[in-house]
Amino acid sequence: MYSKPEFEPLSRDDVFGLIEAAAFATVVTAGPQGLVVSHLPFVLDRGKGRNGTLVSHLARANPHSALIAQGSGTVAVFQGPHGYISSSWYPRNPVRDSAPTWNFAVVHCHGHPVPLDDHGTARHLLQLVDVLEKDRPDRWRMRELGPGGMERRIPHIIGFDLPIERLEAKFKMGQDERLYDTSGAIDALEEGDPALAAMMKAHNAHRQD
Repeated sequence: MYSKPEFEPLSRDDVFGLIEAAAFATVVTAGPQGLVVSHLPFVLDRGKGRNGTLVSHLARANPHSALIAQGSGTVAVFQGPHGYISSSWYPRNPVRDSAPTWNFAVVHCHGHPVPLDDHGTARHLLQLVDVLEKDRPDRWRMRELGPGGMERRIPHIIGFDLPIERLEAKFKMGQDERLYDTSGAIDALEEGDPALAAMMKAHNAHRQD
């Protein structure tokens, strides 16, 4: 992924936080007929492996599952806050001659998937539901599927670990623009897109006028 030193994340926690907040990734694997793409939810195990390990699942009927079972090289792409940055938000100082752009945060996780057995897949599904239902009022629990509900579904699902062998992150948040232009964009975004504004503010806090 093309990037610049200015777009480095603030910390490893910053990267892991984006993965956990997104929880959903575009998954790309190279197959004999070309690239295969799926869109899957993930749980991140921060403590497993050098860069952490992602855990997910997909339908066995999905042709992508054969490549996952073979351990083919795969990348999972997580996207954080992003949005168009209009030059109309820049102050005339003396002129607003910076071009508009698009600010975004993305993380690419490269690795080779390792299929899970039925027990591991069931454990993953329970964990995924716990993570996604956490703090919801009247949260749903897997046992509500009823007797045999999980057992009927497991044969149609393949779970897998994706140990992260290479981690790429790009937080393009206006760090390479004039600070007063980036500050103007942050002010404009604070009402309409507070998540992007907050991330831009955090990644430019160290800069001097």
